[in-house]
Amino acid sequence: MLILGIRYLQGIAVGSHGDHGQVEWPPHPARVFMAMVAAHYQTGADAEERAALLWLERQPPPDIFAPEALPCNVVTQYVPVNDRAGPAKMPVHSLSITRHRIDRVFARASLAGGDTAVLHWPAAEPPPGIRSSLARLCAQVSRIGHSSSLVQMWLANSVPDGLQHWRIDGDHSTHMLRVPRAGTLDELDRSFNREAVERYAELLLAMEYAKTSKARSAARKKLKADFPNGEPRQDRPRISTYEGYALVGAEMIAPKATGSAFSPHLAIFTLDRVDGPYRSLDLACTLALTNRWREAIASHANDFSPEVQSLLTGHTSDRTALQSTHVAFLALGFVGHPYATGHVPGIALALPGENTMSPDLRREVLRVAGRVSELKLGKLGVWKVTPSLMARPLETLRARTWTAHPDGATHWSTVAPIVYDHHPKSKNKSEYLAEVAAMIRTGCERIGLPQPREVIVTPVSAHLGAPPAHAFPRLQRKDGSERRHSHAILIFDVPVCGPILLGAGRYRGYGLCRPMEVDA
Repeated sequence: MLILGIRYLQGIAVGSHGDHGQVEWPPHPARVFMAMVAAHYQTGADAEERAALLWLERQPPPDIFAPEALPCNVVTQYVPVNDRAGPAKMPVHSLSITRHRIDRVFARASLAGGDTAVLHWPAAEPPPGIRSSLARLCAQVSRIGHSSSLVQMWLANSVPDGLQHWRIDGDHSTHMLRVPRAGTLDELDRSFNREAVERYAELLLAMEYAKTSKARSAARKKLKADFPNGEPRQDRPRISTYEGYALVGAEMIAPKATGSAFSPHLAIFTLDRVDGPYRSLDLACTLALTNRWREAIASHANDFSPEVQSLLTGHTSDRTALQSTHVAFLALGFVGHPYATGHVPGIALALPGENTMSPDLRREVLRVAGRVSELKLGKLGVWKVTPSLMARPLETLRARTWTAHPDGATHWSTVAPIVYDHHPKSKNKSEYLAEVAAMIRTGCERIGLPQPREVIVTPVSAHLGAPPAHAFPRLQRKDGSERRHSHAILIFDVPVCGPILLGAGRYRGYGLCRPMEVDA
């Protein structure tokens, strides 16, 4: 057994991942690992300590025990950056140097119910030499996250009582946390590029302090030969391996209502603008957004099993369409509120239900999804995609908002229109609507739900903020013709759980329903 204790000396955690305004909590195992790697290099890079880090990165991800974190108000601060030579915009004493002040946001959270977090590997048994090296490394760690997030680390003997318990759960995961894996230390070394940076600095010094012009010329020649492109690159350290964690006791509740063929535990990602003409995307962009996201994730799945690739693309290796449930790509719009705008703060993956998808397979799909950090949408701009890690996410970015899990709901309405499976043949309007309603009832049975008692086909959504059906681009058939679609209201005799995804476009975000608030 291995237990790492982390005491936050000021009772606050400062650090973010993705959105700088959102605090990262519980602490990601990868962030703790990177703090240990930093301490290793700052204190001499001892060979035994490196061996301990290599041993640690090969262990399965740990359980996490941590107190509840209450996010503090986010305040924009203006901080000086590194000094630069040149005309002084803000003189520092009598020196002619430039010191700009850049706006920065530091996400922080106050820890309630204690100041100690714990990483616990119940099955790990480090050899005595490894254990002592890990103890030395822990003693050398002074911060985790921002430089103001001061900590004390040690090898603990037990887990304190009263802490929230987070563990990997492929079926019920609500948070995607970064974790180290075999090869992480080597990747961090490559990003830091230490040897090249030190060699470049040595050659600069040799040229600067050369005693003769011949020696200076030789050093300059060597510098140009070894570094023809100038100063070697140093990349910000990144770990993009994620695991799905769930809070024990909170998301293990058995559903009380019938569920669909999709898991109610959505994998949710925030969507933030990087570049482009629009401050936000709206639900009418659903098809462009989900198609591009699907393509991006599929392009990163080449080194995964054919089963994972099929779940993501919806096709087998011979390009035959899957007949079973696979991964659906959703746009989560801000709707159902008096001030709703229909903009899309996040996107989500709806995975097949727990009975048809093993935890290991779910984990592999989420690993692939974690590789995509940016979407380029042409005229719609460039958007950053980050696993939702907020301690208290927006209502729109909560899985229960879309699934009503575990209690279920009887009244549902579409947020994106349902695409017809086939073109209705009736010319009479009432018969036409009855045919569409029958099509929707069949669609409910297709995803494992009972037929609704009532289906109301409508050109507009019952949720405020959702665009009307005609604002959504139509899906095209293989022959180039367009499929029709419409909004709908569904009323069931008994409560059902989502996600409810109906129609021919259900794997691309169309036909997404959300529970309706109904007066008792």
